[in-house]
Amino acid sequence: MVDEIKVGAEIEVAHPFIREEYHGFDEDGPFKRMSWRPGTRVEPIYPDDAEEVADGIGTQILTIVSIHKPGRFPSRVFFTRRWRDPDGREFGKTKCHIKTLQAFRRRCRSFGYEFRLATPVLVT
Repeated sequence: MVDEIKVGAEIEVAHPFIREEYHGFDEDGPFKRMSWRPGTRVEPIYPDDAEEVADGIGTQILTIVSIHKPGRFPSRVFFTRRWRDPDGREFGKTKCHIKTLQAFRRRCRSFGYEFRLATPVLVT
């Protein structure tokens, strides 16, 4: 947990990732490859339940751009986020996000809801 939220701070939070097939197109034509995506997937549990599942743990990197206290309203944190997948590749857009200070602190603590890591399948 981050004790002091300040402008310019970079906060790294463990984040679940799932593996999925990516379909792309390059100079050689269409291709498919496995890729990481932030988040979880829902898997059914017999007979009538479901659970959130991740294939690996990566990192969400939050960079604080600005903090404002607009009058009598709660403080707001303006931030950008990037991702580091379980293989170490970083990616993400530079879109600015806004959360109240309280919601931002929650985001810095953990993913936000329970999930389990999928058991890896060994190929022989």
